[in-house]
Amino acid sequence: MLGEIRGEVRFKEPLSFHTSLRIGGPADIFVVPQDVEDIRLALGFAEREQLPVEIVGGGNNLLVRDRGIRGVVLKLEGCLGRADFRGEEAVAGAGVGLSALIREAAALNLGGIECLVGIPATIGGAVAMNAGTPDGWIGDFISAVYFLHPDGTLGEFKPNNGSFGHRAFFAPPGAVLVGARLQLHRRPQAEIQKDMRQRLKHKKSTQPLALASAGCVWKNPQSEVAARLIEKVGLKGKRHNGAEISAKHANFIVNRGGATAADILGLMEITRERVQNHFGLTLEPEIRIMGDK
Repeated sequence: MLGEIRGEVRFKEPLSFHTSLRIGGPADIFVVPQDVEDIRLALGFAEREQLPVEIVGGGNNLLVRDRGIRGVVLKLEGCLGRADFRGEEAVAGAGVGLSALIREAAALNLGGIECLVGIPATIGGAVAMNAGTPDGWIGDFISAVYFLHPDGTLGEFKPNNGSFGHRAFFAPPGAVLVGARLQLHRRPQAEIQKDMRQRLKHKKSTQPLALASAGCVWKNPQSEVAARLIEKVGLKGKRHNGAEISAKHANFIVNRGGATAADILGLMEITRERVQNHFGLTLEPEIRIMGDK
């Protein structure tokens, strides 16, 4: 069945090649599908062999443990990479880059989602994590999500008030997100581009974009800011081997070279314990952690 896949199939593929942190052990079976039919074949193989399946996009909000991932890993970045614009809506495949979609929409005088510019995610990853900023979350703009179900059928899901949570989307069990429909609105291109430039300038000045990272590590506790709490307990700039709590933004952990997942997780544990001891608050990870312990 794997031999029928037209995309790429690799064995023992280092996932450090596929995460923005440049960290991660091997995937037993790594599939880069070419289309929906390839995804069907990969899911069918996994079901027949009783193997677990993990889905990754651009790997930008992801920490893979050093022992890697057993079973099948499907990487959707580069697959399902087309967006169509219909009136004031965009229908985008899961592999479309979020910022690329925003720029493509702007060229058509379509805006509304500029608050998401600069978030390094595919549409699939952004929806799965309900990516966003204090100005708006992608779930605010989603009118439909498209899935490939475990039985191979395609389905449309229209989100309701309970579908999106903080950094979470509650997808149907076992389904693979293959696309989404986003609601836009007409806006002059010059205004959109000005807004985007200002947001990207702010992002560059406040985040360690030049270093390998996975974005914000922790969710903000209610009525608090995780970065501020980490700074107050004296951990900004704290290093453990090649990993560092960023001196520029305390809610980022960066790979300064040679860091392992164990190094990142060690810093996370120190951070969680110190914030708990000082403030009585339990930090919850915002990044997705995958792989064998």
